[in-house]
Amino acid sequence: MTRWEKNLYASWVAQFCAILGFSASTPFIPLYLIKDLHIQSISEAELWSGVMAASSALTMAIFAPIWGILADRFGRKSMVLRAMIGGFLLIGLTPFFNSVWIILILRIAQGATTGTVPANVALIASITPPKRLGYALGLMQTAIFTGASVGPLVGGFFADVTDYKITFLITSGLLLVGAIIVFFFVKEEFVPVPKPVQTGPKLSLVQRIRSQFGNRQFVAMLVVLTLVQFAGSVVGPVLVLFIQALNGSVNGAATLAGTELAVTGIAAAISSIVAGNLADRFGRRKVLMISTLAASLLYFPQAAVSNFWELLILRGLMGMFIGGIIPSANAIIAELIPEGRKGAAYGLVSAASSLGFAIGPLTGAGIAVTINIRGVFVVTAITLLLVTAWVYWATNPPHNLTASPAAELAALPAPTVERDTSQPIVRRL
Repeated sequence: MTRWEKNLYASWVAQFCAILGFSASTPFIPLYLIKDLHIQSISEAELWSGVMAASSALTMAIFAPIWGILADRFGRKSMVLRAMIGGFLLIGLTPFFNSVWIILILRIAQGATTGTVPANVALIASITPPKRLGYALGLMQTAIFTGASVGPLVGGFFADVTDYKITFLITSGLLLVGAIIVFFFVKEEFVPVPKPVQTGPKLSLVQRIRSQFGNRQFVAMLVVLTLVQFAGSVVGPVLVLFIQALNGSVNGAATLAGTELAVTGIAAAISSIVAGNLADRFGRRKVLMISTLAASLLYFPQAAVSNFWELLILRGLMGMFIGGIIPSANAIIAELIPEGRKGAAYGLVSAASSLGFAIGPLTGAGIAVTINIRGVFVVTAITLLLVTAWVYWATNPPHNLTASPAAELAALPAPTVERDTSQPIVRRL
């Protein structure tokens, strides 16, 4: 087994542990606020829970590009460790405070400090041979989907057999396990790209981030990945209510909603690695376009279902194609972005995805109120269909105006290169 394969499989286990830990504590937060923090009503607990989730997503969107730039400067492995250890500490501190305001601050800090997904994607993209990028990033996506699917079940189980505070400690321990695996089993020989000699005015952080948007293909991948997060979260606030309406009863609606989410996540997890291999063999753009188009078309019939099982089948099929979008888009980004800027690029992707995740539930609730619940599926389908058409245009080879896609991302002029010989180039972590 080669070194990159060992790094990939160790990173897979670590990422699974991290996502499992993050997602395990999310479902019971409203109940924890009522039971242990003495929030007076369910509606108030739901409000606080929503504010915490949105705040965490927004701070992650703000800090992700910064962490990405630091990853390019100091190494991607160090950023993975930062994210996992940060999550371990902040989730582990949660049960020791009885103030909802302090819990909110911890969640905001969690959003600012964590972000294991972009850190791991940047790490794997930088150490994997180009011809195996689809497979590697698809495999990493299975860790994310599987952890997110299994996490709520694990968290609910421990919350039932122990209590909420102990469950927080157990789930935070999963992130510590992930950090230990990365520290001992992932080997990165980080060689920072030499900084070009500055011949013009120095660019600010904002200008450097804006320079990424000069590449039409990169922007297309950014949008499609954001819309995937949006589409995944837009149905969240209304799913239980929709299932309740389909069944004509509130009994069992929560369980059925959880089953639907689990099936969608598992389908996406399985298809991610298959789609990654297909992308390596037949082309990433082709797999991306088929997956995006199919996922958007499968949203339309969901608005017309008459029972839970029809919805479950359609959502499962949609999950299979969602699983093909993410690794293909991430692999295309890895090809577009030159070495030394991958961390910053995936930081931008994480920021945009966090915004999509935060905006999705608000949009879904707004559509359900102004139109109806079924309108949520139709509006989302139309949005994804329009994005599919735009991505097709943006990634069509005749529209690439430069011979080298990476050249469009050059934020600084680089006629000559100057090394700083006073500092070691290779950092071993």
